[in-house]
Amino acid sequence: MPRGLPASYIKKAKRELGKGASWHDIFKRAWELYKGSKVYKAVSGNPTKKKGSRKKSSKKRSVSRMAKKKRRYSRSLTIPLAPIAGLVAGLATPPPGRESVITNILQGDWKNAFTALAINYTGVDPNTGKFDFNNLTRGLFPLVAGLLVHKFVGGSPLNLNRMLARHKIPLIRI
Repeated sequence: MPRGLPASYIKKAKRELGKGASWHDIFKRAWELYKGSKVYKAVSGNPTKKKGSRKKSSKKRSVSRMAKKKRRYSRSLTIPLAPIAGLVAGLATPPPGRESVITNILQGDWKNAFTALAINYTGVDPNTGKFDFNNLTRGLFPLVAGLLVHKFVGGSPLNLNRMLARHKIPLIRI
């Protein structure tokens, strides 16, 4: 029960002192009225002497009375392995009749590198304009599979990433 001055005692003090009284005098008189009442004597007193109350140990405090523990979180650089593996699979696998994206980049042939990238990830050959579903299995499908593994194995159902972080394994996440 909150302890404070009830409004009814302030109204009584206003009535007794009249309009010209200052707030200081009104509150002083209201506290005098309140402390002389039965209500104050019933509420005040030593709470440890009341029947049924006992001191609780600090270990068994209820959650509502305890302050919530603040978590300290420091963000660090981590590399998600599953999506990176899916991306690398699309970059390293060559489309039919061409060289891979990585090989073209190392040779400095940027035009063929972007053509191979478009074939692997969209399934459309920019030179002919034809779509081939089998081209998606070289680039887009491994990337999507890596993202799904990252989501479901590293995330909520299995929480392998949380386990890796708890064991202080640096850089690596699934």
